[in-house]
Amino acid sequence: MFNKHSLILRLAIALVLTSLIVGVIAVKYYYRSVYQQEVEKANLAIAQLHMTVSSTASIAAYLQDEDLAIEVISGLLKNDSILAAQIQGTQPLASQGEGDWQQAKTFTLYNPFFANEAVGQMRLLPAWSMIEQRARSIAQSSAQLLVFQTLAVLLTFTILAYFIITKPMARLNTQLKGITPGGDNRLHTPFAHNASEIGEITHSINAMLAQTERLFNQERALRSEVQKLEGRLRLLFEHAASAMILARREGNIILYNASTERLFNRLGIPLEKDLYQLVARTFNEPEKIIRSIRNSLDQHDIATGEYQLCTDCQKDCIWAHILVTRSYGKEQDTYLQIFINDITRHKKMVAELNEAATTDRLTGLFNRLGGEQAAQQRLDNDQDITLMLIDLDGFKPINDVYGHDAGDDILCHVATQLQHHVRKEDVCIRWGGDEFVIILDALEQTPALHLADKLREALSQATRLDNGEQVSVGASVGIATSPGHGTTLHDLVIAADQAMYKVKNQQKNAVAMADI
Repeated sequence: MFNKHSLILRLAIALVLTSLIVGVIAVKYYYRSVYQQEVEKANLAIAQLHMTVSSTASIAAYLQDEDLAIEVISGLLKNDSILAAQIQGTQPLASQGEGDWQQAKTFTLYNPFFANEAVGQMRLLPAWSMIEQRARSIAQSSAQLLVFQTLAVLLTFTILAYFIITKPMARLNTQLKGITPGGDNRLHTPFAHNASEIGEITHSINAMLAQTERLFNQERALRSEVQKLEGRLRLLFEHAASAMILARREGNIILYNASTERLFNRLGIPLEKDLYQLVARTFNEPEKIIRSIRNSLDQHDIATGEYQLCTDCQKDCIWAHILVTRSYGKEQDTYLQIFINDITRHKKMVAELNEAATTDRLTGLFNRLGGEQAAQQRLDNDQDITLMLIDLDGFKPINDVYGHDAGDDILCHVATQLQHHVRKEDVCIRWGGDEFVIILDALEQTPALHLADKLREALSQATRLDNGEQVSVGASVGIATSPGHGTTLHDLVIAADQAMYKVKNQQKNAVAMADI
């Protein structure tokens, strides 16, 4: 029930120590006080004895009556407070008892008829040892009674403190130990303590338990929501079409989903435990990619880009869009979240659309848009070019006489001849209608005129139509070279066009260099 740290034990020890200190001082003072009172009472009693016999003793002294004096002294000695007594007038009359007369009390005896006339004296020797012994005995008894009363009060106070304070608090403690945090159990207020401090403590604890229950219920609800959300996120993570990888900043891969496995199985590359080794084995120019991603993360906590993945065992290249984000854990640990989307089909589709947008459907050559882009790219790279503008002679009559299919055959024949007589890196363009443009590396005038004339001769060769007839067209060619005839594509086209129309107006089926 009790231990060395219990309140009631500590309270009892404090009370005992306090009572000992105060009690010693009080008992000592009380003892002295009672002792002094008893001594004073004895002195007062002796004085009263003197007053009682003073008249008789005065007569005995006045008359010098020895018998009367002896009778008075005998009466005084009957009192145990008197050890010896003596009466004398003009001469000693009577004396009884022995002792130290220096401690005797002397009283003057006066004339019975004249109050101011002394006729003798009476000496009384108190029994001091007996008086002091009795005073000490009474003082000790009183002190013992005080100590007993004090101990009784201490014991009573301790018992009351136990039943009023300690026991209710012990019951509260027992109840509190049996309460599960977050449950609906509450403490019962001890009897007669509804408005006391213990009652207030009980109410406060119950309020705290109620608040704890509400918080636990909220936490349980949140935990349930988090578990549901975690399940959904895990479901999304596992079944996501995108490859997802979670890694530490230093490169340790922590987690990846099924799409990641499928992607790397398709590449024929085993999954590494280190992110940077995986990138090195998977991507072209991995160091450049890693450096780019790190720079972007340091600036924005996010990096994105489209990169090409190639393997030795696979002819086709795979294009991937990569999104890397940086997140932080509870202890400021840095994590990298990598999302990889296979955009190969999208890339092919874009390439096909771009090819369709920049390619002439009939001839397979660049159309005007594609040709302008190819030519402008060379000019932007500070490459000098030679531009040949070709306009077919005699194409319209063939188209009108034999129909559009025959015209299409002629255009395809021209495209084939152009591709056959120029290099693979040169650009052949169907500029529009029956006009074509050739973009080559810059040539001097003589080589340019020679190549243009060779092309003209090739285009002039007869072509057999589907109906068996053979037809042929001529070609008027205008030539312009940068930077002599211009530094922009627009200037070069105008210069070549002017040279071509000059040929067309003079003789047709010939070549000419633009004027400088």
